[in-house]
Amino acid sequence: MPLVIFRSKAAADITMFAENARRIFEIIGRPESARGVITAEQVPDALQRLTAAVEQEKAQQKEASADTGNDEPESKPTQARGVTFSQRAFPLIEMLRAAQKKNAHVSWGT
Repeated sequence: MPLVIFRSKAAADITMFAENARRIFEIIGRPESARGVITAEQVPDALQRLTAAVEQEKAQQKEASADTGNDEPESKPTQARGVTFSQRAFPLIEMLRAAQKKNAHVSWGT
């Protein structure tokens, strides 16, 4: 499963590398599988779990930057920064929010 495509009638498709989707599946309490669905009834719980994980990551980053005395993560432009989990999760969070508003399912597959 090299790519995972999330789909919902409430939003455009989202394509994600499987290794990044793996962490999302863990957070929302879903087994990693080639296909699956988050029903409309399960969307609010999945959204809450994912946003909580993003907030936790942001708090850890803030704490880490405070420990190093670096309040501005962009103060060293030559230092390469990787893509954070919150950046990777953002499109799916938006899809879950849209699905919640429209009472729609979110499914995934390849």
